[in-house]
Amino acid sequence: MGRQVMPDGMLVRTLVVPQERARANLLVLNGRADFLEKWADVYAALGAAGFRVVSWDWRGQGLSGRMCGNGAGHIDSFDRWLEDFDLLGEWALEGAPDLPWLAVGHSMGGHLLLRWLVSRPGHMLRLRIRGAALVSPFFGLGMAWALRVAVLRQARVEVMKGRGSEFAWGQKPYGALQQADGRMLLLTASRERFLDEHRWLAAKPELAVGGVSWGWLNGFAESEAALERENLEVFGLPLLMLLGDRERLVNAGAAQKLAKRLPLCETRVVASAAHELLREADGPRQQSLSHFLAFADRMLA
Repeated sequence: MGRQVMPDGMLVRTLVVPQERARANLLVLNGRADFLEKWADVYAALGAAGFRVVSWDWRGQGLSGRMCGNGAGHIDSFDRWLEDFDLLGEWALEGAPDLPWLAVGHSMGGHLLLRWLVSRPGHMLRLRIRGAALVSPFFGLGMAWALRVAVLRQARVEVMKGRGSEFAWGQKPYGALQQADGRMLLLTASRERFLDEHRWLAAKPELAVGGVSWGWLNGFAESEAALERENLEVFGLPLLMLLGDRERLVNAGAAQKLAKRLPLCETRVVASAAHELLREADGPRQQSLSHFLAFADRMLA
């Protein structure tokens, strides 16, 4: 693991998992409140499939620098993550073997990956990305429409009042809520993988991130609007979108609607799967990996 310094001095923790006989470089972008240790078994599975894996902790989570000190998942603008992505993409190229690239983005990482790809074609070409997988991508809050509207409207108000870094309604520091069985059911049917995350957090409390801030919610609303304005109908990169049939954490309908605007996007729904497809119970996890590996085979042929 290493560190990259962003222009504003923020430290971002990075990871390269080498592969002696790699078939491709694979950029893996995890989701909100995730951290590199949580994804260790995913990196191992992808490495065993022949990929040299590159990943990082987004600023504000994991062991990257934090945007506020109250334990909230906070950002003032999703564009800040995209700016980090620009520099981290250049870092990823340094010392990389002369192999094609693929990318995987989970949840918030899927949102940021698609925004980066469609808005930064020059960077995408430098990485020579042949295709990307959006796994349980976050393109809408998983709640009733009226509540979504109310929450996002209030987020804008709170940011204007200077309260952007404060916890949003019902959001709290990391604790019992994140460890509850109800939370597990939103993420995975694998109790072992769910508990593994919290064992890491017990061993390294500095990894923990709680609920989202008003600024994070407002940043998402602005980023969602920016993505809607993109001319997605002419985007020419092959994409794979993977969704669980038990998805309740993010809005799967919004993701499917977006997929219809992307001419080279194929969608696969994984049976008996919730949000964390690559950390699910063995059956749906293997199905998700199989979908990605078949996609990768076609992209690398």
